[in-house]
Amino acid sequence: MSNFSKIVILILLVLSFFFIREKYGDEIFNFVSQLKAMPKVEIPEINNNITEIPDKIPTEEATTIINKQKVSIYFLALDSNDNGIYKKVTRDVISGEDKFDYAIKELLKGPNLVEKSMGAYSEIPKSTKLLGIKHKGNKIIIDLSSDFQYGGGTDSIYSRMMQLIETAINNSNNKKIYLYLDGKQVNFIGGEGIMITQPLNEKSLEI
Repeated sequence: MSNFSKIVILILLVLSFFFIREKYGDEIFNFVSQLKAMPKVEIPEINNNITEIPDKIPTEEATTIINKQKVSIYFLALDSNDNGIYKKVTRDVISGEDKFDYAIKELLKGPNLVEKSMGAYSEIPKSTKLLGIKHKGNKIIIDLSSDFQYGGGTDSIYSRMMQLIETAINNSNNKKIYLYLDGKQVNFIGGEGIMITQPLNEKSLEI
């Protein structure tokens, strides 16, 4: 490009500058002033500490289930050789119920339909009533109606006693447990007079 051409282009640029300033100068000035007057926007710093979101947030219902206590209840069943065995089942304690009291109440109700389908049964008479359970320090008294000792022979009495003993001692937190019938502590039970040593334990029926 020749020097003359360069001079012409420079003159045109200068003229264009003056033309634009003359025609749009005020608008450009106002725009720049508005930009300067705008408040500064601070960009927040990025926090590199990432908190992992759990896959599942526990609901109130789930928390309740997690915190539920379970009780062990002992029924009877037959093994593959038709020999009698003690069958332990577990149940969730209803909210507000004492764990020990609930276990005894459920024992007296007998096995549910599901447990029966698995061969569980009870030797405790259906007519047996729970007259009361008293907690006295390290001592627990189970008071049953005298129906508990009637019906069936010696083997049946022995089995129902062991159901009660196993259920009681496995839900008592090592407290001493005593059996009363109709409000009185018993040392013998059943028509043939099976001797009971108290407090109850797994050897209470041994002579």
